[in-house]
Amino acid sequence: MKIRSQILIAQLPTAFIISLITLFFIFLVFSIKHKSESILIDNFKSIIAMERINESLEKLTDFYLKESLLPPPDILKVKLWERTIEQQLMIQDRNIQESEERELTNTLHEKWETYKKVVLSFPINTPYLKNIYNGIRSLTKNIIDLNQDDLILTKDNLSQFISDFLRFIIFGSIVSLIFGFFMSWFFTGIFLSPLKTMAETMRQVGKEDKATFLHIKGSDEIDVLCNEFNFMISRLKEYHQGSLGKVIQDYQILKSILDNLPDGIILLDQETNITYINKPAQKLLGFVENFKKIPSLFHVEEHLRETLLKISAKVFMTKAAYVPEKEEDSVEIYKKNQEMTFSIWAYPIKKSLGNGYNELEGVVVVFQNLLSKPLSVVDKSDVYEALVHEFQSALTEIHMSIHLCVEEVVGTLTEKQKEILVVAREKCVFLEKLCQELLNLSLVNGKARVLEQREIDLNEVVSNLAVSLRLEADQKKIFISVEEAPYLSKIKANENQIAALIGNLLHNAIHYAYPETSVKIKIKENNKFIELSINNQGPFIPFEYRKDIFKKHFKVPGQSDKRAGLGLYIAKQITQLMGGKIGFRSTEKQGTTFWVALPVLQEKV
Repeated sequence: MKIRSQILIAQLPTAFIISLITLFFIFLVFSIKHKSESILIDNFKSIIAMERINESLEKLTDFYLKESLLPPPDILKVKLWERTIEQQLMIQDRNIQESEERELTNTLHEKWETYKKVVLSFPINTPYLKNIYNGIRSLTKNIIDLNQDDLILTKDNLSQFISDFLRFIIFGSIVSLIFGFFMSWFFTGIFLSPLKTMAETMRQVGKEDKATFLHIKGSDEIDVLCNEFNFMISRLKEYHQGSLGKVIQDYQILKSILDNLPDGIILLDQETNITYINKPAQKLLGFVENFKKIPSLFHVEEHLRETLLKISAKVFMTKAAYVPEKEEDSVEIYKKNQEMTFSIWAYPIKKSLGNGYNELEGVVVVFQNLLSKPLSVVDKSDVYEALVHEFQSALTEIHMSIHLCVEEVVGTLTEKQKEILVVAREKCVFLEKLCQELLNLSLVNGKARVLEQREIDLNEVVSNLAVSLRLEADQKKIFISVEEAPYLSKIKANENQIAALIGNLLHNAIHYAYPETSVKIKIKENNKFIELSINNQGPFIPFEYRKDIFKKHFKVPGQSDKRAGLGLYIAKQITQLMGGKIGFRSTEKQGTTFWVALPVLQEKV
């Protein structure tokens, strides 16, 4: 049943009551009409008849008393008067209302008959005629008086009837309307109860970790709305991690990771005020838990403050990372009568302004304890990889969750909430870029170290990377398709290196692909090699630049300059470390395809 039909049904009680009141008023009008007609027909006609009888009888009596003989012309008048009296007597017979009036009418008939006999005798007995005449007049007067009394009584009854009926109509109308509106409100509540249930259910969306589906029976429109809502919930189920509560939870996870790192980490803004500090740095600098109450570097010891200000100024000036190279670059901090030696690393936090320009928003400062290791043997890659490994997974989830909240996929935000989350999303982008830079530096220097290797299923790695980059692709309306190879052999490699190799190629493909196109990934095994190809529809690579495409920091002139130009260089370095091959082909019609051939894991006999 449609909502329109339910609304009409809900209004039926009120419509019925109004119709009933209308019928009562019609009945009242007809009753008044009937009473009025009874006054005219029954009483008023009797009075008129008696008056006409008196008038004709008077003329007739005068004639008989004055005339002894009837001249021929006057016979017609006499006949007319007699006929008038008899006609009025007949009318009176039809309008008799009471027994008393009937007796008077019967007596009037008798007197009239006697009157006719007297006037026919000759000579006429004048005294007797007058006596009969007076008797008839007396009877007519009594009938007139009786009907006049009936008129007054009928009029009073009619007035009383109208007053009583109006009181009944007013009281009945008020009660009926109240009852009708109550019934309409009752039925409307029944019909709208599914909407109330739906509203209560929808308020729970985003408050609970589980998906909430609607199962409400109601009108056809409500059924359609429930189906659409359940469809939306099913589509949002995969983005369940995007709720505001999950954002806070992921932030706590990231904060816990930072707090458990052995090195102190500080984030400085453009005014060199502290915007974040993890627990090791708090203990190192003697800060209390709520460090926001003392955000300035002026609360740090003088010799350390000067060092931090000098390093921060150098990063802001060069817009490049600060890396200590000498043992003299280390600083000594006295903590609880114990001397501790630290090397300080600093990395810029950049914000893209578009058109290839970047703006520095702050600096990340890392304190590395050198008490157990002299600077000469500190492996920079260990620091990079530890940070990237701890940051990358949680940071990606937080970024996706904040993005979904900003886009209001999981519910409407206030302007203040949206403003805060937009800033948080930008900070996530800065941290992701920082992690990527650290990873790049780690992997470039990794060839001098023995990295942990294990058996890896390339199908699984590619699928996971495709899922993690789906948000970035969706923003450009790019569809990622993966064509996996069945029964694929495994390769032996370092997990971070293989993820960086494929991730850089896939990032490049998405970045340079035209909007609303596809990025196609194919995996196949051929002659003891696993071949991975990534194709996109993007700018054509001119022939004169192809020999330099894998060089460090090389970017094709005229194309996007927002990237550092390290992705393909790192991909080639990792491929060569694994004993594989890398290359590409680019045509205007088929787009650009980068391919990698990696040796499969050889089984020992």
